[in-house]
Amino acid sequence: MAMNLEMIGHQSEPRRRGWLPRDCTLYALSVGAGFDDLAFVGERAAGFPQQVYPSFVCSGGRSDGTGQDDGSMLRFGDYQVHQLVHGEQELTIHGEIGPSGSVISTSTVVGIYDKGSGAVVHSRGEAVDAATGEPVFTVGSKLFIIGEGGFGGDPGPKAPAWPVGDEAPDVQVDWQTLPVQSLLYRHGGNDPNLIHYDPSVAGAAGFDGPILMGLNTYGFACRALVETVCEGNPGVLGSMSGRFAAPGYNGDVLTAQIWHNPGEDREVLFRVVSNRGSILLDRGRATVR
Repeated sequence: MAMNLEMIGHQSEPRRRGWLPRDCTLYALSVGAGFDDLAFVGERAAGFPQQVYPSFVCSGGRSDGTGQDDGSMLRFGDYQVHQLVHGEQELTIHGEIGPSGSVISTSTVVGIYDKGSGAVVHSRGEAVDAATGEPVFTVGSKLFIIGEGGFGGDPGPKAPAWPVGDEAPDVQVDWQTLPVQSLLYRHGGNDPNLIHYDPSVAGAAGFDGPILMGLNTYGFACRALVETVCEGNPGVLGSMSGRFAAPGYNGDVLTAQIWHNPGEDREVLFRVVSNRGSILLDRGRATVR
């Protein structure tokens, strides 16, 4: 098959990137924050020291020009771009994520798994403070490559049990997305994929219109977690992960459903559903400090 299994274990060259308060503000706006969230969007508002939604770091930040992207990290195999789907996202926060920052990050291909109908590429990025070398965050992603399974490879680790049945969530938050939500997140989340803002490209892919970025839904989930289980303090969030199950659309109402995990004192389970009846982000887990 077309997957390049020699990429397993490959590590990118270190890359320096950073962010400024305005980048964090734009991100917060792109996940629905407003005048009720001045600590996240009003970096100069009196009495509101700026805070940052931790999921911001998944959006990439800005390169400061001292490093180069390692294009080889994208050479997982011989396939077309339209076969690539963002399957899962992970984030672990090790240190404070402030409104200004500079980190050096490296990415490693953890594994390439055979799922039969497709292949999964699991990569993990470690970011350390550029000045001190202290760990700041770890991000992980699993990319599903449609049609490239069946090569007889490792099926990968089993997902942990997600003990949510028919019980009602302990906490539920509704967010109304904007008719231009993906246009806004295109800049706030640094995502230039045409399928999110070009109707002809989205239509050719079989969608009713431009779809929300998975990481945009992930950001709405992070905002819900910060507002509820973290009681407004983003520094309380230790980690969050989830599986992208279906696309959402501009103008959808997104509902974050949150359950306290009865087996773990510091863990909650969550998912995001839309008013169309679809589960957009599934099997979510988050820990609090």
